[in-house]
Amino acid sequence: MDPVPVKVNKVMKRISYKNILSLILIAMMLLTITSCGTAGKEVHESGMVITLPKGFQRATMENATWYYKSSDALAMGIRIYKSDLEKEGLESNSAQDYAAAYIKANSVPGDPEIQIEDKYIYFEYDAKVSGSAYSYLTCIYDHDDTYWLVNFACYKQAYKESRSDFFKWADSVEFENE
Repeated sequence: MDPVPVKVNKVMKRISYKNILSLILIAMMLLTITSCGTAGKEVHESGMVITLPKGFQRATMENATWYYKSSDALAMGIRIYKSDLEKEGLESNSAQDYAAAYIKANSVPGDPEIQIEDKYIYFEYDAKVSGSAYSYLTCIYDHDDTYWLVNFACYKQAYKESRSDFFKWADSVEFENE
């Protein structure tokens, strides 16, 4: 028996194992890279589109147009028709006026400062609900004959980490033609 083919076979086996391992690693990296861009799902609700992480599940909440929650956070949207505000005697000429009226009418704690972004205005606040401390990012969009109030919330201790995600989700909001 010639010893050379045995060495070649061992080398070939090492090469094929290395090649297979390399291919598996490359495939895993490609899957990771491509899945980063699709880590969210587009949610279409009543003419609004928002991209939320896949872990969010639809739920219900009284007076909410839509409501989604995960183990870490919640996202909720409320559509308010401008004509309904007028019928109730509330004067609101802008999203900023509506935000101020909402803060006052709902006794939002901490007298939050209304901030202006390109697509929306927002305010942040903390509140206790059933003995637990939560932090909120509330965004208001002015779209045609409606205002949309979109709330993002999480436990107060997680807000610092979640805040940038909340803004990313808020930036993803778009409106469909109804």
